[in-house]
Amino acid sequence: MRKLRFLIPVLGKLLIMFRLICLILVLCVAESVYAGKITLKSVDRPAEEVFAEVMRQSGKNFIYSSDILKGLKVRVDVKNKSLGKTLRELFKGTDIEYKIKGDNILLMRRKKEKFVPKRSISDPRLMDTDSIKVGILRDVIVDGSRNKTLAMNSTDIGALNVSKDMIARTPVIFGESDVIKTLQFEPGVSGGVEGTAGLYVHGGNMDENLYMLDNIPLYQVNHLGGLFSAFNTEAIKNVDFYKSTFPAKFDGRLSSFMDVYTRDGSNKKLNGSIRLGLTSGAAHFEGPLYKDKTTFSLSARRSWYELLTLPAVAIANSINDKEDDDFSFGYAFTDVNAKITHKFSNRSRVYALFYYGEDYLNNSTHTPEDKKNDYYDKDESRLRWGNIVASAGWIYDFTPSLWGKVCGAFTRYYSTMSTLTESATLNDGEKLNFTSNKVSSHNSISDWIIKADFEWRSSMINKLNFGASMTFHNFLPSRDSRELVADGVTTVLEGNGMDYKAREFNIYAEDNLSLGDRLKLNFGLHYSLFNITGKTKFGLSPRIAFNYHLKDNVSIKGGYSRTVQYIHQLSQSSISLPTDQWVPVIDSQSPQVADKIAVGAYWNAGNMFVVSVEGYYKWMKHLVDYKDEYYLLPPDMQWNAVLAEGKGTSKGVDFKISKEFGKVSGQISYSLLWADRQFAERNGGRKYPARFDNRHKINVLVNWKINDKWELGASWTGMSGNMITLPTQCWVDPGLAPWHYNMLLKTDINNFRLPFYHRLDLSFTRHTRHGYWTFGLYNAYCNMNTIAVRMDYSNSQFISAPDENGYYSYKLIPVFQKIKLLPTIPSVSYTWLF
Repeated sequence: MRKLRFLIPVLGKLLIMFRLICLILVLCVAESVYAGKITLKSVDRPAEEVFAEVMRQSGKNFIYSSDILKGLKVRVDVKNKSLGKTLRELFKGTDIEYKIKGDNILLMRRKKEKFVPKRSISDPRLMDTDSIKVGILRDVIVDGSRNKTLAMNSTDIGALNVSKDMIARTPVIFGESDVIKTLQFEPGVSGGVEGTAGLYVHGGNMDENLYMLDNIPLYQVNHLGGLFSAFNTEAIKNVDFYKSTFPAKFDGRLSSFMDVYTRDGSNKKLNGSIRLGLTSGAAHFEGPLYKDKTTFSLSARRSWYELLTLPAVAIANSINDKEDDDFSFGYAFTDVNAKITHKFSNRSRVYALFYYGEDYLNNSTHTPEDKKNDYYDKDESRLRWGNIVASAGWIYDFTPSLWGKVCGAFTRYYSTMSTLTESATLNDGEKLNFTSNKVSSHNSISDWIIKADFEWRSSMINKLNFGASMTFHNFLPSRDSRELVADGVTTVLEGNGMDYKAREFNIYAEDNLSLGDRLKLNFGLHYSLFNITGKTKFGLSPRIAFNYHLKDNVSIKGGYSRTVQYIHQLSQSSISLPTDQWVPVIDSQSPQVADKIAVGAYWNAGNMFVVSVEGYYKWMKHLVDYKDEYYLLPPDMQWNAVLAEGKGTSKGVDFKISKEFGKVSGQISYSLLWADRQFAERNGGRKYPARFDNRHKINVLVNWKINDKWELGASWTGMSGNMITLPTQCWVDPGLAPWHYNMLLKTDINNFRLPFYHRLDLSFTRHTRHGYWTFGLYNAYCNMNTIAVRMDYSNSQFISAPDENGYYSYKLIPVFQKIKLLPTIPSVSYTWLF
């Protein structure tokens, strides 16, 4: 019974939630007589906001050209009216007419007959109308009003909605469009090491970002050490990203939250796309399974690096000397996204989704059979890592004012690494004195999740969001095994890796309140508890934000958020590796906590440009990192014994000008950042800059639609270099740590900044009748940026002298060498639409 005590507060919270839900359901019954009717009151509100409310109450989607609603303000007052009567009231006295086609409402001007869609609504060239609910005809223009609304009318600071089009237009390495690399062009966001899909927000660490796939956590989001992300653009509907203040729904990370929504599929006809590139290929299919009720969406992507390297490996093996061993190499990654959605009615639908992503890397050398040798040997290493996500949910509109979603999910990250060594002597092809040594290492994290989210709009000026979730974690940070074969005897040794089972409960509520036409307030609270090894840790995360309109086109915002993080990633590098481990807070460790204050000012200039300036200050405690010289400790020590606990701060300003309409669109941004860390057991207790304290960062992103056939994309980024640690002293093993030799010691952590980084990328898109070609040029002017610095041992000098104990220490006169990696890289791909 003692083990179940942690459930007492959980059951108490669930009882409160149950009573609240019962109350709401009673209200639902009372309001059900008005189902299908619309109640709406608006005084000079932007048309986009009013349409969103009509859409929510009617279940219909609006599709229109962006110039139709440019500057349109709506004045309407209806109560329990039909959709038709409401629309007539909305467009009274305007030149706008509408047509209702199924679940879609098409808007057009009465006097202009040219606005007639040439394709059906289900055509892949049109925006997925299920994504942002208010759809825009893609053949006319891609509407960016969602981000304009986020900037001008929401209380969120630093929020961004990323469409599939925005991702596809961003020039990237190898032509692989990538949502994470698109977000790297936002102010305050760094990509880490060049070319990788890292995400370091406002000086934070890589594990401080919560990545979600349809609101389900995804722990490993990178392929090939971060060169590509795990999110296949073909499967994406849209992406919500938060970096400064956060809705009460989100918690569990300190820096940012990114939710990737996948496509539901068309309910009209089968369509999709097939893309072939230099390094990978992708395919997407979607369409109806049953009449207008059931739809599917299926996407797959796979690299073919192993095919590209086969000729080089074969040539190298053919020219080897007869005594040399042959070698083999293979790498590939795979992503599969699948989703099925069934619509019972405009008010009720269910869905099931599945994601599978995996990398494998094989590398081996062996004595070939066709070479005459009197010995045999083989060295082989294999790595395999990936994610599995499965989820199913039910979405239901109880009334026009109450919406709910319940889902269950399973998510898992795993990594397996093994090395195999074999040797034997050969006698007429027979292996004698055969020995084998196989060492395997495994780490993983698995979650079972059940959650419920609700949205209740009690009136036109008040909206309540609330929900709860329960997660059952299973952590396996490391488990090793060894299999030895000698003299015909096989010995298996199992390591003592421990697994940790934890239960996490979250409950939240937030209220969005509009006070008049100028002031909006958001109050929220997120409560969490984390039970592991018989101990329960708690977290209370208040949220508050406001938006005040000084003028119709000028607003200011302010907000405060607290977030609590119970798990963290142990990583010894700046790129994503399969050896990285996810571990929980255990024993006397405290969860990481971050408090953040943010303010912002926003200007909608001429309804063409949105100018924003955002400032923030974040302070953190109970941060986790490795202790100084942790490698001096025995390698079989428990992982938590080598960790230090500390604190940190981050402050800065983000500035951005964006233009999302017209033939030329894009953005210019600048960020100024200071980020530091301080640990009692690191750097002698002294404060030091964070690794990704990129003081200055400038981004320019431009897309020019030259004509109906050609588009040009260009991006330029320049920023202060990353902070690195350079050693200034060296000493040889004094007998205290026989597992490590020739250690290099430093004076201060992150004592050197890499040179200023800058790069220009270009992309050209040629539209054809059935698809489009994309030509890319990464690092167009071939600036070989420094990504790391290493010790040049051949030119460095060491002066030895004995200390008081008779051990020799070395004074180092170091010489360093810059490492530059990526030159100009061209790319080409073709996407066929059908």
